Amino acid sequence: MLQAVGDVREGFICPQCHQDMSTMEMLQVHFQDIHMKQSSSTVKGLFSFAKQKIKSVQDNFTNIPNEQTNNYAQYFSSDQNDSSSKPQQIGYIRSYTDRFKKERKAQHDQISIETTRLLLRIEKLISTGENIPKNANTKERRKYEQDIVEWIDDAKVTLCPSCAKSFNLSRRKHHCRLDGFVICDPCSRFLLFSKARYLIEPSTSSSLPNGLSLQRSNSLTSLNSTTADNSAYKDRTNNEDYLRICLSCQKVLQRRYDQICFKNTQRDEVFVSYEKIVEAKKILDEIHSTYSTMIESLLNGDTKYQIVDAQKLYRQLSTCYDKIDSTSKHISKLADSCLNIDEDDTQSIIRYSALCRNMRMYAIHVLQNFAISTRRVPSEEDVKRAREERKRLIEERIESERAAKAELASRIPLTDSPTVKKKEVSGWRPTIDRNLLVQAQELNPLVQQVYQVTEYIRQAQIAGRLDEVESLKLNLKELEQALNHAQQQENVSTFDS
Repeated sequence: MLQAVGDVREGFICPQCHQDMSTMEMLQVHFQDIHMKQSSSTVKGLFSFAKQKIKSVQDNFTNIPNEQTNNYAQYFSSDQNDSSSKPQQIGYIRSYTDRFKKERKAQHDQISIETTRLLLRIEKLISTGENIPKNANTKERRKYEQDIVEWIDDAKVTLCPSCAKSFNLSRRKHHCRLDGFVICDPCSRFLLFSKARYLIEPSTSSSLPNGLSLQRSNSLTSLNSTTADNSAYKDRTNNEDYLRICLSCQKVLQRRYDQICFKNTQRDEVFVSYEKIVEAKKILDEIHSTYSTMIESLLNGDTKYQIVDAQKLYRQLSTCYDKIDSTSKHISKLADSCLNIDEDDTQSIIRYSALCRNMRMYAIHVLQNFAISTRRVPSEEDVKRAREERKRLIEERIESERAAKAELASRIPLTDSPTVKKKEVSGWRPTIDRNLLVQAQELNPLVQQVYQVTEYIRQAQIAGRLDEVESLKLNLKELEQALNHAQQQENVSTFDS
């Protein structure tokens, strides 16, 4: 039975006798002294005694000043100030992403170079022509192959580089036609010309050659030259030429074949449909910004865009909406079928269904966001009303500017008013008689400046500008000194001549 609201008590209360204790320490002492002894015979009491024993062990470890026990005491420390109990701060972090990308790029470049080199050699070795010998003529064929790829001398190799077994009468030496290394017969692989052509130009081949289709491991090594498979090998290679290759070259070509298979693998319908949704959303993002700008311009009364342009973009947006909606609905229907998944694989079916539902929810969110932010095309009446309102506002602004200019012109006094005195005009600008300038054009420039400054001094004295008079007199004095100096230099030059 639940207690009443008035019976609820708070504090350090004993859970068994409901006695109120003032502190946590008093509650622990009370519980250990009274209730722990009473419950020692029960299972709960055994657990309590076990906790008490652990606490006593902890006290022993922390109290004994032994170096060895202190090492164990750190694991029982309950001190809040203990640094070992605090969460460790993250120290210096170093990122190896750039280094990893650099090394991966170097590795990929090396693989690409090696694959390209082998494909070029294969292209030369499998080329057909009148002057190119076939495998039936062994001596001429070997000479032709050695001209393309240099073979390693047999005498320099005593062990097979693949299996590390020594060569003897039963384990003969053979050469890889792609890199020239010496290998034994069990470590040899045979590449048919049809497979080699598929590796060079997969797009020109109508179908996968035998031994390559639907195989990932050992797809190029279906014809191994082992003793048990010699008969099958002869039956397969009697009608077609082949190349003997080593295991390392086979590994590189296998990687090339896996890449071709990955590119030609038919993708699931869900991913194809999702790519359609992503493509439609990309087009939607490009059109939506232009459409929003166009609608805003039409509602503001601007004549930059027309209603026909907005309607055209709106139809494109509707097409993208319908494409996203229909494609996402098709994906949600695929969640119930799971055509490419086994019926017994329950986990894959669940993940596949969840993936389809998530794609549908993503499409719904995209449509909702665009539907909220997309406005309808305004009608012709709305556009006409907006343009009339814009025209009215422009006329009112022009009229207000005209009235402000008229009011400002009425407040400015005329310059020819008799109340205005010349002495009150701020700033003073001297003038010079044009007849004097015409007469002084034939004189020395310094003499012209002396005449001009003298005229300025006279006008400043008439206008009562005493400060300008003093500054002009200093300028006149400097000009006279310069003129005297120039005349002295001229007299000296004439005397010397």
